[in-house]
Amino acid sequence: MDAKQFQLLASRLVEHGAYPAEFRSAISRSYYAAFHVGLEFLNEMGLSIKDNALAHNEVYWHFNNSGDEDLKKIGTKIGELRTKRNHADYKLKRTDVETKENAKLHVLSAERIIESIKKCSQVKDRKLIIENIQDLKNKIDNASKKQLIEKQ
Repeated sequence: MDAKQFQLLASRLVEHGAYPAEFRSAISRSYYAAFHVGLEFLNEMGLSIKDNALAHNEVYWHFNNSGDEDLKKIGTKIGELRTKRNHADYKLKRTDVETKENAKLHVLSAERIIESIKKCSQVKDRKLIIENIQDLKNKIDNASKKQLIEKQ
């Protein structure tokens, strides 16, 4: 399935919706569209992302630790949209995610994220981004190993 189908559904829910559940669902679907497009981008670069609930954190982490300012902004925006998705899906007492206006803003944010990822996939130096991420992973691994050794 093309992840952008989630975005299409989100747009339809916002455009034709009249009930809180429709607006909450639009926010949720728009997040998943942006998340999956970001995940595809990272996978196409050869970066392995866990295929479980941790993938959400990993997508955010990889974008924010890419060493590229445009990708860091995308990571931040995905993180913000995830927060709104969590509000829409889990915080039933929150009413800010139940309005057409707010849902429309979040759907538009996801559209912008997707467009930014598309632009980055065409122009970014993948090798440098992968090196930046791998260097940081190595530093984290080495620090973790050092802590384990020190505890022994």
